Formats: sequence, C-alpha cells, structure tokens
Amino acid sequence: MLDIKPKHPQAPCIAVFGVGGCGCNTINQLSQSSLSDNVVLIAVNTDAQSLAVSACSSRLQIGTEVTKGLGAGADPQKGYAAAQESEEQLREHIQQADVIFITGGMGGGTGTGAVPFIASLAAELNKPLVAVVTTPFSFEGLQRNQLAKEGIDNLMQHASAVIVLPNDKLAKTLDKKITLVNAFFESNRILQDVLAGLTTIISQSGLINIDLNDFITVVSHRGRAAMGVARQAADEELQHTINKSLKNPLLEDIDLTSAKGAIVSVMATEQIELSQYHKIGEILQQALADKAVVIIGLTIVPELESELELMVIATGIGDKEANKEEKEAASGIGDTVASNTDERFGQSELLNLHDFLAEKSQNPQTTSYSSSEFDTPTITRRSPNRVFKRCLNDGAA
Repeated sequence: MLDIKPKHPQAPCIAVFGVGGCGCNTINQLSQSSLSDNVVLIAVNTDAQSLAVSACSSRLQIGTEVTKGLGAGADPQKGYAAAQESEEQLREHIQQADVIFITGGMGGGTGTGAVPFIASLAAELNKPLVAVVTTPFSFEGLQRNQLAKEGIDNLMQHASAVIVLPNDKLAKTLDKKITLVNAFFESNRILQDVLAGLTTIISQSGLINIDLNDFITVVSHRGRAAMGVARQAADEELQHTINKSLKNPLLEDIDLTSAKGAIVSVMATEQIELSQYHKIGEILQQALADKAVVIIGLTIVPELESELELMVIATGIGDKEANKEEKEAASGIGDTVASNTDERFGQSELLNLHDFLAEKSQNPQTTSYSSSEFDTPTITRRSPNRVFKRCLNDGAA
C-alpha cells in the first residue's frame, strides 16, 4: 500500500479523498496546482477505467467484487456496498491523516453512497472531516436531486462540516459564455484555494498563530459550513474583500448568523495596519452569531502578490427551518402560537366535513322562493332585512 505520510513529519497530514467521477475530476485539478507536500490526494472510484486516468499518485478502487470495476450504475446502495467492501483500505488511509477533506458529487451512485460511509469511518476514528459536495442541475430530474438530498442527509450525520456547491449556481452566477470545463474549474477552485490557505496556516508559524487544534475546535461544531478565499487588490475596500470571503456566490444560500464557529486566516505583507486587522475581526464578529467561536490568525508573507488574502471557514450552520424554529423558541413565538391554537380549538367541537356532507345528503332541505323573489337582485334577496321581512310575512300567514 502507498504510504501517504507527508515529507515533513512535523506538518499535519491533510488527506483529500475525491470520490466517484465528480470527486476524481476535482482531484485531477488539484493535482495540477501547487499544494503543500503535506496534502495527499486520493482518488476513490468504483469505475476502474475512470480511475486509471486519474492524475494523482494514490488511487483506490473500491468494491471490486460488488461492481466488477464497472461503476455503481447510479445506485447509491451499490456505492455504499462498494465502500463497505473496501473498508479496510479506506481505514488505513484515514488513520494516517490528521485532517480529512472529502469531495464528490451527490445524486449518482458512487459519490452518494460512498462519501457518507467514508465520513462514518472518519467519525469512528475521531478524525475531523470536512465534506465538499455538489448537487445536480435542476434539469437532471427530481429523482437525481432527491438522491442528492438523501445523500447529504446521510453525510450530515457523520461529517464535521458539510459544504454544498449547487451546480445550478454555476449557471446563475458565472458568465453565460463560459465553457462547461471552466465553470467546473471555478467550482473546484473554492476547495483548491481553501486547501492552499489551510495548509499554510496550520503548517507554518504565523505572527498570530493558528494550529491544528484550533482548526479541530472550529470544525467540531457539526452542521453545514461555508468557506471562501478573497484577495484584496490595491485601492480595493476592505469591506468588499471581507464580503467576498463570506458570501461566495457558488455556495448554497445559508444563514451565516447561525454559525457557531469560524476560523479566519489573514495573509498579508509587513505593511498591514493594526486598523485593518482590527476591522477584519470586528466585521466578521458582527456577521456571525454573538456566541460564535472566532479564531483569527495572521501570517506575514513578504512576497504576497495581493495586498492581503483572507480565508474564512464558518461552521456549525443549521438549515433555514431549524434556524427559524430555534429563533421562535428563543423568543417564545412558537409556544405562544401553539398555545393560542390549542386554546381556541380546545373549547370547540370540531366539525367533521365528511360526516356533515353525508348528513346533508340524507336530510336534504329545500328553501322555496316565489317567482317574484327572483325579480329581486340576489344581494338584496339575501340581505338580513329582506330575510327578516320574509320571516314576518310567513309568520303572519
């Protein structure tokens, strides 16, 4: 088996698993970038033919008996079974890593089934795992999108943090003339930039240091996550750079105010001002929850091409419905509504519509009107005074 330990033993080992066709494509792109020696790329697939052309040096074919090397056939159960069959090899790779990133596409077979299983192994081995997954285009159909949702729900049960990149965002955000290859490149670049930034901050000693345990503390807040990297050009507003790092348009729409933790890396030249560093921390603290654990580090990079580079990973973000319920519970709104509803209906006998209609059909009641009645407009005929007068006339008769 290939040894995935980094060349520099003192540096934490970051293993990146690319699972399935989408995940292996991401690994291929990452292998062409200049990542640190302590980042190990691992291509994982059921499709032997696709895996053979993977650019990274560490490849793992899973489920040779289950799939016969022919892929999972868009069946997540088969993808799960393939990962389960290769559990021993997956465990060996996970055990040698300090931090794990896993990437893949949700909605197909291998990624949807194997990614949650690999995440469960990492959780069992007490390894922090950040998952970066894509969801299908809307036009790929309800079934594929439903499979993606179920895959993410399974993944959420095991991963430390889950970052979702909807493919629909590519069409809405990027230039309409962009090629499909370049569109996927931009999506993969998010993970590429974060990996580069993360390996820099936890592998080197910064002026204000962030270590591996700081990262583990932040990602221990389970739930959805967001990550982004922004570079500030000369004469660009600092506020604009911070917004870019917090609100990457290719990520799913999430509420950052519910984030329970954030790790922030600032890389800058020696010219960075105290006021700039202070403003970064101040704005980020305002953007996140009041009780969020925010860890900010600063690394001086004399040869940095931009004025400064900002990387943010926010974690522990709940979904919108959970956030709404949490806010209502905190304010007492939900309890008040429920209480009022119970009180209003608790004192009344609720009508069963089915029984009511059945009774009416068995005991029909007709109302007779004289022909002269229909000469009168309906609104007048049915007015309270009109009915009252008719009652009096009937009584007199």
